Amino acid sequence: PRPVRLLAPPEPIEAMALLPDDPPVMFLWRGARHRIRRADGPERIAAEWWRRDGEPRDYYRVEDEAGRRFWVYRQGLYRPGVAALWFLHGFFG
Repeated sequence: PRPVRLLAPPEPIEAMALLPDDPPVMFLWRGARHRIRRADGPERIAAEWWRRDGEPRDYYRVEDEAGRRFWVYRQGLYRPGVAALWFLHGFFG
């Protein structure tokens, strides 16, 4: 499933995950905190094999405590000592 509404471009969020490859348990977007109740993923989306630029994205479908559903992703692969970059890409109906 894909979101009904996409943000163009995706907006940066501050996210906290228990393990590097886990979905976020909480994220902060536009000053609002969203505690995650349910998550599904990751779904890895990478650039086409013939393109050398672009990092893979690990997408998660998450639902917060209020029942709002979001499509978020972590950009790039996990690297020790490097903070993960997270983005909000869309909203589910």
